[in-house]
Amino acid sequence: MGALEQPLRLPDRLAGLLPAAQSPPVFWPPVFLPPVLLLSALLLSALLLTGCASAGGPGPAGSAGATPRATPEALREAEIQREFAARVYYERLDRLNAVAWPLVTAGEPLCRQRGRARQGLGLVADSFNRRDNRRWFEALSTLWGVGEDTVVVTGVMPGGPAQRAGVRRGDVLHAANGRPLDVSGNTADLTRRLDDLAGAGPLSLELTRAGKPLSVVIPAPVGVCDTRLTVVVGDAVNAYADGKSVFATYGAMNLFAKDEDLAVVLGHELAHNILGHVRQDASGKANGATTPEQEAEADAVGLYFTARAGFSIKDAPGVWRRLAAQNPTHISAGGDHPSTAARFLNLEAVRDEILMRQAAGLPLIPRPRVVPGR
Repeated sequence: MGALEQPLRLPDRLAGLLPAAQSPPVFWPPVFLPPVLLLSALLLSALLLTGCASAGGPGPAGSAGATPRATPEALREAEIQREFAARVYYERLDRLNAVAWPLVTAGEPLCRQRGRARQGLGLVADSFNRRDNRRWFEALSTLWGVGEDTVVVTGVMPGGPAQRAGVRRGDVLHAANGRPLDVSGNTADLTRRLDDLAGAGPLSLELTRAGKPLSVVIPAPVGVCDTRLTVVVGDAVNAYADGKSVFATYGAMNLFAKDEDLAVVLGHELAHNILGHVRQDASGKANGATTPEQEAEADAVGLYFTARAGFSIKDAPGVWRRLAAQNPTHISAGGDHPSTAARFLNLEAVRDEILMRQAAGLPLIPRPRVVPGR
């Protein structure tokens, strides 16, 4: 699938967080944990892409093509729609996190062997301000009930260390290990900074919940695959990797409504990153070109990630039939991606191999592609 198109020039700090336009498809033949800056940019781009072109005509001053001035009622409705859009985005992100967390934790031994593992708390921390979030600040502030430059927990992974310690979605974070949280720099790193602090020992958090102060201690993080997973606003059925992150659109999440199917999609993209099929250059631009052999390898290793995470893989090959029904031109596609017909048959063989290993009580190791350290 292709990346999100950019119809406008965004501020430099936002533009760098978006997938590069025209990047080659990775999972589809032409388809954890994001910073809130990415949300603002993606929502803005998506709304502009879905808007109708002006038909011209006299504006307030009688000039052809001028845009009529919005009424107070329209401005208020626009803010309501932004609040609704932001709420829907985080609902989608909750689902992505729930599917992704088992993948990145159960697959950690495979990722560690490749040098692509780290420690994680299983929470997402964000901070909002008018400079970076622009039109979306008020909507995000209302959604989370926080002011500018306030750190709030926008995601908690089911069964993760943070959830087990009592951290909840919507908690406002004030201090970690007795030190106030610094939001003067890149707020995109808040989650990573908290994970790093936890790596040195138990992490004590001072927070507020429903206006009441609370202290929480998270004993230790857990090992996770070092890949960030992000929701992308848009109806296109699209999922892709850039070497460091995995992106899934609303369209892909809608098509694969069952979590076990979405896990197959995410596992495939995770495999691309862990296997080094997609890399970023010094400027952060991904070389997304892959070979049919790499696609087949990612299909196989990705299904091992899915099975290790405890998802049923009995009907896993069916994702290719659903994709073929969505876009029949890919039934016999060529180029850098195998056809959906070939991928269905290949994934059937991998599924049978995994089911055989599970029945025999053998470890789920996709030899010889990835060999875990344990």
